[in-house]
Amino acid sequence: MERTLDINQIINEIEKLDYNEKINVMSRIVNLLKRADKSQQAYSITRLKGLGKNVWQKTDIDSYIVSERESWD
Repeated sequence: MERTLDINQIINEIEKLDYNEKINVMSRIVNLLKRADKSQQAYSITRLKGLGKNVWQKTDIDSYIVSERESWD
């Protein structure tokens, strides 16, 4: 709840600014969000390619598939 009070205090201070200062604040917040979004996009599912391939090296894939299909019945 304390964080909400901080946000409300920030909003109250922003309300005191003139129009151009409010636009400047908004622009800076948008830039912060864009940077945060880029850091999250750095992790792509394609980075998982090949992960764990050594687990399957000694496995005959065809016989594995047959045994899995047999277990369905």
